[in-house]
Amino acid sequence: MPPADQSHPFATFPVSPGKGLRPYYTPGLTTDNYTTFAGQMATPVPYYANEHDDLIDSRAAARELVNYTVLKFITTAMSCPFEVSKTLLQVQYMPHEDVEVVATRRASSSSSSDEHDQHQEYNEELSDEEREEEDDIYGTANATLNTATLNHEDPEFRQPMDVDASGYVIRKSVYDDATRPSYQLKPLDKGVWQGIGRLMKQPHEGWRALFKGQYTNWLFEIAHLFFQPTLEGVLNDLFDLYDDTIPLVHLDRVGPNLATLVGSNLIVGFLLSPLELIRTRLVVQSASPLYRKYKGPLHALKTILAEEGGLRGLYLSSHHLIPTVLYHTITPLLQNTTPLIIDRLFKISANDSPFLYSLAELGLNTLEIIITLPLDTIRKRMQCQIRSRVPGKKRFAPVVALRPVPYTGVVDACYRIVKEEGGRRKKGKKRSMMTGMGLRGLYQGFGMQCSSNVILFVLHAINGVEGKEPI
Repeated sequence: MPPADQSHPFATFPVSPGKGLRPYYTPGLTTDNYTTFAGQMATPVPYYANEHDDLIDSRAAARELVNYTVLKFITTAMSCPFEVSKTLLQVQYMPHEDVEVVATRRASSSSSSDEHDQHQEYNEELSDEEREEEDDIYGTANATLNTATLNHEDPEFRQPMDVDASGYVIRKSVYDDATRPSYQLKPLDKGVWQGIGRLMKQPHEGWRALFKGQYTNWLFEIAHLFFQPTLEGVLNDLFDLYDDTIPLVHLDRVGPNLATLVGSNLIVGFLLSPLELIRTRLVVQSASPLYRKYKGPLHALKTILAEEGGLRGLYLSSHHLIPTVLYHTITPLLQNTTPLIIDRLFKISANDSPFLYSLAELGLNTLEIIITLPLDTIRKRMQCQIRSRVPGKKRFAPVVALRPVPYTGVVDACYRIVKEEGGRRKKGKKRSMMTGMGLRGLYQGFGMQCSSNVILFVLHAINGVEGKEPI
């Protein structure tokens, strides 16, 4: 009897040299499957591939790709209003009034002069119709403000107000309605839905503002989907590891594969970080033509490269490099170790106990939010910091109040938020855990993310109950 072909270790009967099993043949788990057909398949029938199979497969793959990109665009559009409002909640500066940081007189003078120059330059470029439209919107608001404030019987009118060298009033607090810029929202203190409602009512914002950065976010998601698995496969081949399509929970040694998975997410996240930077600034900036600094993603990229140090400033700037590296390392690590913890530490199987598995998954996902949400908040705040100032160029005008003094790093940002923020508090009121310690500033949008996790938990639990067969 000739020896079995070693290229097919599962074959228990001889085959002709140079020929293998048919692609659709799958060996059984017992020897009964082999003894029945051994005599009939001593010489296997060769398989001839159809020349049109590759063309059909490529068309099907292209069709699936188009369907997925369209579906991803729709899902990002549906979630975009909530993400926009959440981002504004995360970056806004809501300090306690007794520890609020205000801009210096010199900084206020320069910013007011820049604002005056922007008004003058913008009015020169406007046509008559556009100028009339601006006057209709801002003229009414200014007239209302002047009527309310120029009341000689009002005690506040007689109080002296600090002004800079150009005669502009210095803003002392983010809660001061009289000195708040016309393009800026009032402080958002009631969650995501309030942010959506305020944007809808704000002049020059409206419903279109709810979709700021949606295209950039969709582009990031699609690019990450293509590049991350490809890079992970290259790393696995380079280090001779198991196929990356095998889930980590089925591997005996998860360390090497987990390292390549996290490493590929970190590298791709770092390379695509300019898209996240652009998206954050597009969301936070005012949509008013008078104050809008970036006209779109491409214009934002060109402006950042020209004003903030080129590629080095885009990727290696200290105020957003470290938060980006930390975020794209910790997030995939926590997301991909959740099944391992449930299976190997909690000893819960998704097939045997679907409800307990979903419950454990809900708890670990909540823990992930507790760890990653403060880091994401710090990252977005530092993405809004523009340290360079090019004369003659528009300054960054946020639609919510930002901290006037920039953070120096991740630790400094965390310390300042905990120390200064937590919302407006009346003098003499006792500090609580959420407001007094500033935890509220680090966890803006926590309720929205927890609600989405709870909804997924309920859907998985219902699916698990319906999937059970009656005994």
